[in-house]
Amino acid sequence: MGDIVEIDRLGRRFHALVTGQAPDGLALQPLDRRITYRACEVHTHWAKRGRSRTTDEPLKPLPLQLELDTTSRDPD
Repeated sequence: MGDIVEIDRLGRRFHALVTGQAPDGLALQPLDRRITYRACEVHTHWAKRGRSRTTDEPLKPLPLQLELDTTSRDPD
């Protein structure tokens, strides 16, 4: 529930919010209120993820971040 899907219905594509399970697949709520389809073929799916975990440990820079040269160079 809460995932966003891209729907293809008879060549027409639109986005919908998954509201739950249905006997024939997923229960959908189209994001565009003009669309009335409730059962369709899912073309693309974006999963809803929880918030990332918080920690008290300091972040460690990546090796490429350590190589960043911030000194100004004199243009020739």
